[in-house]
Amino acid sequence: MTISDQNSQDWEGRLGAWIRARWQWLIVAVLLLFALNKLVGGVVGAVGLIAFANRLAGRLLAARRVVQQVHQVVSDPDDSGEES
Repeated sequence: MTISDQNSQDWEGRLGAWIRARWQWLIVAVLLLFALNKLVGGVVGAVGLIAFANRLAGRLLAARRVVQQVHQVVSDPDDSGEES
């Protein structure tokens, strides 16, 4: 066995021992990562839904404003801006 093979086995052995000693905490870390991912996905989805509702409300209010302006122009034709 060469020195590099022995170093490789030592490194793999230390890594294996570290994982065996901390496997429960590693599982907890993975579960927390998935929970955080789900939470962030929910927040992003909620923000997207709010933005969509805001866009729809803005379009409805703009259309309402246009209808009011047209109604005002039709009901008061003397206020068209033209002087006789």
